[in-house]
Amino acid sequence: MRLLFAGAPILEIFPVVPLQGNMAVGVGALSHAGQFNLTVVTDRDLVPDRDVFVDAVGRWWADVTETAVAAGNA
Repeated sequence: MRLLFAGAPILEIFPVVPLQGNMAVGVGALSHAGQFNLTVVTDRDLVPDRDVFVDAVGRWWADVTETAVAAGNA
């Protein structure tokens, strides 16, 4: 079901993941209106190679999606 904000349809929602304490990486996932959005937040001083992580998650998601489509589940 599509959500509304002040009477207007919400087209996209992205989670905001705050880093607390000694957390260096936060990952948020949110599904809404047929979309699935991921957010990655990192402490740039503690995770200088965050692009490696983001690329790996992107490859993983592509594999998951391809498998779901091949199985007729998407």
